[in-house]
Amino acid sequence: QMECLLRATPDDDPDFSTYSSVKLIAGQAPCQQPLELPLVLKPYEHENEQFGYLPPYPLESQPYVDMENRPWFVSGGGLATWQEGRWQWQELSKLVTRCVPDSPGEGVSSTTSKLVFDRDNHMYLAGRVGRQPALLHSTDGGKSFAAYLLPPPAEEAAAGGQETFDIEEFTGHNLLDGPPPVLRYRLTAKDPKHFWRWIHTLELIVADKKDGRLEFHPPVLVSRQCIGLAAHSGTPSSLVSRQGRVHLVWAEATDPAEKAPGVPTYVATYDRHSRQLSKPVLVGYGPPPNDVHNSPSITMDSRGFLHVLCGTHGRPFPYARSVRPNDSSAWTEAKVVGEGLEQTYIGMVCGPDDTLYIAYRLWQRGKPPHPLATHATLAFQRKPADGPWQPPEILVVPPFSEYSVYRNQLTIDRRGRLFLLYDYWSTHWFYRNDHRGHRRALLFTPDSGQTWRLAQAEDLLSAK
Repeated sequence: QMECLLRATPDDDPDFSTYSSVKLIAGQAPCQQPLELPLVLKPYEHENEQFGYLPPYPLESQPYVDMENRPWFVSGGGLATWQEGRWQWQELSKLVTRCVPDSPGEGVSSTTSKLVFDRDNHMYLAGRVGRQPALLHSTDGGKSFAAYLLPPPAEEAAAGGQETFDIEEFTGHNLLDGPPPVLRYRLTAKDPKHFWRWIHTLELIVADKKDGRLEFHPPVLVSRQCIGLAAHSGTPSSLVSRQGRVHLVWAEATDPAEKAPGVPTYVATYDRHSRQLSKPVLVGYGPPPNDVHNSPSITMDSRGFLHVLCGTHGRPFPYARSVRPNDSSAWTEAKVVGEGLEQTYIGMVCGPDDTLYIAYRLWQRGKPPHPLATHATLAFQRKPADGPWQPPEILVVPPFSEYSVYRNQLTIDRRGRLFLLYDYWSTHWFYRNDHRGHRRALLFTPDSGQTWRLAQAEDLLSAK
């Protein structure tokens, strides 16, 4: 072990000088070994200093894998993967070679951090061409894209207002036959008397792939009372498909005078062949009511059963399962995944053996290492197939008490291995600004959460 000081003195002001200390430790970096959980972050060290974590792969967004299990990342105006022996970012604006219909808009960016691949290994992402929302489609492994502008809203009254989009992502057993369905959330009102009561119009947009081109169905109005989508943390899955059926989940705002037990959470199914949307089915309530944080999540197991968690803000997640495979018309009674858990921001996937995995923010009160205050942890929980939910496992403990969030995103590859991207965000401004560049870290488990480590490049590149 060696420690040295690096001194810097500006040529134009030699009377001023400062230094920084550097510690060199020989041997294997701690980040290459399984972590002793929970990972307790230390003030002002961050993962790079605490564990020697300086990954070569992108950390701007969570990884998704194609049908050959190769990793891809999308963020803002860029797309990244491993090419020619190195990680490469490419600008989407340079990759889009065609726009349908033609658009005078300049610049191409993504509107979500999700990437999707169908059975033919075609790639899709939600984006914008200029200011116009589009579904981007690549048939050549991300070398080029065609941008298909989304059709206008189903109702003129829905025009205007901030738009948020979501697309179906791979969560373990939903292998797409073609383009992913898209949800459009359009903000129509905010309640000045109830800060988190936001009201959106929700629409479903479905496309078919014919002769290598995309053709959209007419947009389908789903709800005029949708509470919205909270996707900065958890990145919940709102859509899952199988055999021409698109199952979607959403939560709604209610009249505050009704004293609802939470945001009502609904599921409906769109039939690609008949182009009809089923009647919404109430699955459960995610407390508290009228809270835009409470985005639900849906996934599907190998048998086709649907699984839903109702979104909550500091309350236990209610869980329900469909009674029949690939059918949203009837559900088990919604029951919480654990009594007294203060949960928010769902991320959920389903493993090869149909075990459900969730990652989320979990509040702790009066417990070490902050026994005199509250603190928010990053937690992990699983439910074996046909078994009960197991107790939560705390993965990351913050260096400071009080408010924090982890901007967590959980994904699964074709081998059933889990990746969990997180970015500890503290309420303390001085801590958020003491480290240049991004602060994200990627956790990896090759064994269904039995052991975790900070992901190495080979973990992302070991496709087989």
